[in-house]
Amino acid sequence: MLLGLCCRAHSCRQQITRSKQVLLRILSTEAKDPTIREKKKSPFVKAYADLAKARLSALVVSTTAAGFLAAGPVGGDFCTLVSVLAGTALCSSSAAAYNQIWERDRDARMKRTQLRPLVTGALSVSQATAAATLWGISGTSLLYFGTDPVTCSLGFSNIVLYSGLYTLLKPISVTNTWVGAVVGAIPPVMGYSAATAGLSVADPTI
Repeated sequence: MLLGLCCRAHSCRQQITRSKQVLLRILSTEAKDPTIREKKKSPFVKAYADLAKARLSALVVSTTAAGFLAAGPVGGDFCTLVSVLAGTALCSSSAAAYNQIWERDRDARMKRTQLRPLVTGALSVSQATAAATLWGISGTSLLYFGTDPVTCSLGFSNIVLYSGLYTLLKPISVTNTWVGAVVGAIPPVMGYSAATAGLSVADPTI
């Protein structure tokens, strides 16, 4: 009887070992081939995430949070923080979407951007325009009602600067890098502005 139990235990260990090996092979294959992970995502969700440049927008939101925290103990409440972060994310998504709408022909000619949703046909121009407009209106409205007019104005200006002036200058002048620098500097200022209920020109931190 004892021998039988030992045999069963040994058999179970072997099965567990084989299962682990199979799982490790699967995980290793997914790590080497990112397309496997991409296939698991909903094409619809992925298309809109790519349109919004989700990773870039997340980075922008993190700088807004840093600006909010830089205000120190005088910073606004949690609801204000949520409003400015969500509003920034929506404004950033709107700007990214408009940028891809204007640049879709150039994107189709560059290998780096050939998989963007408007190039591949995952989204139509009308769908992208509707999303960009909805995100822009939602973002600026959230900033206006959840923070203050100054922060709202900064959010709106970033949409215009990135999707308009930056995109327009990109193929014709290196000046677009200076516009891009301003675009990148605005989000932390938005966070600080939201935390202090509007900017003070005399504030030495700014």
